[in-house]
Amino acid sequence: MTVTISIGSGKGGTGKTMVIVNLALLLAKTGKKVCLVDLDLGGADAHILFGLFEPKRTLTDFLTRKVESIDDVIHTFYSFQGLQFIPGTGNTLQTANLSYQEKQRLLRALSSIEADVLLIDVGAGTNYHALDFFMFSDLQICVTLPDPTSIMDLYTFLQLATIRKVLGSFLSQSDVGIFLKNHNFTTLNEVFELAEKTREGTKAKAQLALKYFHPLLIVNRDGADSKVNKFKMRKMVAKYLSIDIPELGDIPEDPKIDESLKTYMPVCELYPKSPAALSLKAIAGKVDKIIGLFARNDTPN
Repeated sequence: MTVTISIGSGKGGTGKTMVIVNLALLLAKTGKKVCLVDLDLGGADAHILFGLFEPKRTLTDFLTRKVESIDDVIHTFYSFQGLQFIPGTGNTLQTANLSYQEKQRLLRALSSIEADVLLIDVGAGTNYHALDFFMFSDLQICVTLPDPTSIMDLYTFLQLATIRKVLGSFLSQSDVGIFLKNHNFTTLNEVFELAEKTREGTKAKAQLALKYFHPLLIVNRDGADSKVNKFKMRKMVAKYLSIDIPELGDIPEDPKIDESLKTYMPVCELYPKSPAALSLKAIAGKVDKIIGLFARNDTPN
């Protein structure tokens, strides 16, 4: 069984890619077969953090059908515990603006990858591609900074993600689904209310779609002067979005992260005893336990 994990953020610059690169390496060190996919369409840069400046093959080659199998664009880092990696696309209009059919082909290909853990680096922001790639996984992780603007961007990201998930819970050909998808929504309550007006009992179905949607939260560059009130933020998300966002961990402000980025190495590899690396190891340990729960639940009785 492959456990798929996506990492997203409401805005760029939160350190999302740094986090997923280090998590991928740490999970690979547990002996699992790990594949990291850079799905930041048009803005992929995860390869640079491994010192891979000019990949021979990228996701663009698969999307443009230069190769037919996604396996043909997988790189294996033997110096990083055999970690597998699919570099993202270049900054081209064709790959940054996938059609529905092209996106479905990509998602089917990702589902075919043989790995214990498939990690997906989702592009920052709230476009349809970012939201769909984020929701594609078994487990979702959000990364934010502790400043007010990052928190508001995260809230907007989660709000649109919940709306996208609820709308996706309706069959595309059903009358309710077609009616709802022809409207633009700014709040989740608007979806619930219009769904119920369209057909009685539909609101309960929409709310059920969020029952198992609990994105995990990582606050990066956290410090003593942090302005974020995580309890208040979680309370606001629960009240207005009907979901919980459990805390996965905090990563402290650490100059070793910038040093590792300049050296093109994951901080957990270059400075394994640094405060940031130790926090990332603790986070990876929690993720590993969650992966174990998925594996046990998938085992036949």
